[in-house]
Order: sequence, then C-alpha cells, then structure tokens
Amino acid sequence: MPAVEYFLHNLRTFGRHVNADQLDHLHFFVTSNALVVLSSLSALKTFSGSPIECITPPMFPSSWNTYAENYCWSQDTYFVPPETHVETLKTEERAGSRFSYYQWVPFFLIFQAACFRLPSLLWNYLSTQSGIRIREVVERAMDPSNMDEGQRIRNVDLLVRHLKSALRFQRRLTRRNIIVHKTIKLLNLTYAAGFISTMYLFTKVLYLLNVVIQLYLMNKFLETDKYQWYGFGVIRDILNGTRWETSGAFPRVSVCDFTVRQVANIQKYSVQCVLVINIFNEKIFILMWFWYMAVMIMTIYSVFYWTILMGFPCFGRWFVGQNLEMSELKFDSTKQRKQVSRFVNEYLRQDGVFVLRMVTMHAGVIFGTDLVLALWKVFYGIECTPVDNQSEEENEDNNNKKNFLRNRKIPKVKENAYDMENVSKRRKNKDSLKQKHNSDTLETHLMPLSDYKDDEKSDDSRSSKEREEKRFSTEDPHI
Repeated sequence: MPAVEYFLHNLRTFGRHVNADQLDHLHFFVTSNALVVLSSLSALKTFSGSPIECITPPMFPSSWNTYAENYCWSQDTYFVPPETHVETLKTEERAGSRFSYYQWVPFFLIFQAACFRLPSLLWNYLSTQSGIRIREVVERAMDPSNMDEGQRIRNVDLLVRHLKSALRFQRRLTRRNIIVHKTIKLLNLTYAAGFISTMYLFTKVLYLLNVVIQLYLMNKFLETDKYQWYGFGVIRDILNGTRWETSGAFPRVSVCDFTVRQVANIQKYSVQCVLVINIFNEKIFILMWFWYMAVMIMTIYSVFYWTILMGFPCFGRWFVGQNLEMSELKFDSTKQRKQVSRFVNEYLRQDGVFVLRMVTMHAGVIFGTDLVLALWKVFYGIECTPVDNQSEEENEDNNNKKNFLRNRKIPKVKENAYDMENVSKRRKNKDSLKQKHNSDTLETHLMPLSDYKDDEKSDDSRSSKEREEKRFSTEDPHI
C-alpha cells in the first residue's frame, strides 16, 4: 500500500525541525498538534452533535423545543446554584453570572496552537539569514548513509568546507568593518559572529513568554473571576471537596431566558439546560493547564541552561576540548589549553560552537567528534596525523604487527657456499676495477696531451681477457 506508507512517512516527518532541541519540539510540535486534535474533537461535538439540551414546558410544540435549544446555544446562559430560585434573581445578578465561552472553545484552541507554532516559524526564518545554513548542516549530519565510513568522511568534508567558508566570511566582514546595510544598520546584526546563537536564545524566551501568556488568556477566557489562576483554584476545590454545583466552574446545568412573540403579546420564558459539551471542555482545560505549567517549568530551565552555555566562553572551550579528547588524536586539553582557546575564540566563535552543539545533539557524539577534529586540522593546517599523535588504533595495529613479526618462525635456508663465493669474487673484481678506473681518470687529467694520446693507444692494445673481465663486472645483474 504505497499511499499509506507515503502518508505515514509524511506524518512522521511533519513539523520535524532539526535545528531545535527536544524541548522546542514540545512547544511547536507536540503541544501545537495536541491542541489541533482537541480543537477538532470539540468542534465535532459542538457542530455535529447535541452540545446543549433544554427542558421546556409541556405546552411547547416540538418546533419550540428546537428553537429554545438553538437560541440558548447561540446566546449566553447563566449559572444559578441549585438552592436559588430563578424568579428571585435580579437582572444585574443574571448578567453577572453569564458565560458563553463554550461556543468559542474550538477557535480558542486553534488560536493557542498557532501561538505555540509562531516562535518556531520565526526561528526558521532568522536561522537562514546568516551565512551558516544550520538546518542543512544538521540534516547532512543526520544522513542515514553516514553509517558507511566513506560516505561519512565525504559528508564531514562537505560540512567542513561550508563552515570554513561561512566563518571566513564573518571574519572578513568584522576585520574590514564592512557595513552591508547602510540605511537600516540594524540589519547588519545578521552578519555578526553570534547572530544565530543569540536568535536561538531569543526564540527560547519567546517560548517561555508564550506559555505564560496562554495561561493568562485561559484564565480570562474561562471567565473564572473567583480564581486568580484557574488551575490552582481547581486543585483547591478538589482538595476541599467542592463540586461544580457550588463552584460554578464548567457548569453542567445553566438557565436560559428567551422570549416568544405571539399575536397579542410577548411571552418570556426561563428554561433549564444541560451543557453536555462542558463535561468535555472541563477535561480539556484541566489537562492543558497542567501541561502548560510543566512546559513552563522546563522552559525556564532550558532558558537558563542555554544562557549559561552561551554567556560563558569556558563552556565552549570545554565542549571542544572534550570532543578532541574523544577523537583519533592523542589530545590533552589541559596541556593544550591555549590552542583550544585560540581555536574557539578566533575561528569557531559563538556561532561555530553552537552549530557543533546542534550537530552533536542530533547526529550523535561520533559524528560531532569527527567534525570538530576536521575543523581543528583545518585551522592548524594539519594535513596528516603526526607520528607522536597517532591514534590508539594505529599504535595498536603497529604493535600487533611488530609482535607478529617478532614471534613469527622463519625457516632457516641452507646457504649455497658456491654461490656465495662467486658473489664475493664478483664484488671484489668490481671494486678493483672501479678503483683502477678512478686512478686512470685522475692520471689522464694530469698528463700532457701527447702522453694522453699515447695512453689511448696503450688502452687499445689491452688484452682481450681484461676487456671480458670488465664487461662481466658491468653487465652482471646479480651485483
């Protein structure tokens, strides 16, 4: 079933952001989608079922019953405690206890879902304004083909080239003090060395503000004036054993006033209605309130965590040093502290360290370590691993090879005495001929021209035996 597989694949990848942490996913993906689902269920019950049912007088015909229920649903109803008579209530008292939020619950939930989605949309836009394409970098690092060593090496090399180019671009603008946007100078912040990391921290703050605002709006939307904060009031009512009949929170039974115009006069009626939808709404808002509180607490922790990581450079140096210690390089961060500081402060800087953190967070510590090591080699111009910095695997392989050669039993071969004697004689003849040739050459340079010619004649009259011996010494391939 290709269609079902395609749908499930899109459902798994829908809303997946690789340039955010798990807490961000709770905001823009989990919470937002949960609100959409709850809004759909509430809308289904509201607009296709019977959200309200009213008790009408016996003389009402069936058409009047339908009219009364539709009118009371579209207009406000008000809560009256069971022990209170409706006739004794004044108009001001009736207006003070009116509520109509149940009509707008699906739309309010959709609005909240959009609010939880907005910070992530802003972050996706801002993260593309700098030279570093953080989303593409993390996606390349998370490529499933990285299981293959060759493909992983190619991906690391590709990311190193991109990061090297982007970091060089930022340094060039800073060093030359180039102002790209001369009219709106605020736009030049996009080329700063810490723009991406600062915008990510700003997005975290927006997530936190959004949760606080949603809790406040929920309290106002439910019109719970007796509760300063809705959830705490519900907890207090539960602990005190207070029921909805007394508290008035999400009342199941309400009263509705409507009029019927007859021929001679206008008749006013008050009917009692049951709001079935409020049973469902109560569970939704109690669940969402406690979920918002949990997310708010975790977001506060996340904001402080990332603020400390970005505000104190020592944590960036520690992160890089730890990755280099876990790499193939024999590295001691305590002894090479100055090199690490120079690498972080002059080359990576704040955005570079932030990107490496994101890569390690999503692709794993192995790929993150390889990427840090590759950038380290590029910065210090290390083309290959030095002998004193060989990896433990290479040293172990070399030791294993030496032990193998040392312990290996080499069979002894009996030497042929005749062959060895012939080789020794040939070498002696060759050495003697070389010495003679060198002495002859030296003497020819010191002789007069006439003597030189006489010597050439004497050379022509050499015996054939000496020529054969010289030819043998120069042409023998065994020497």
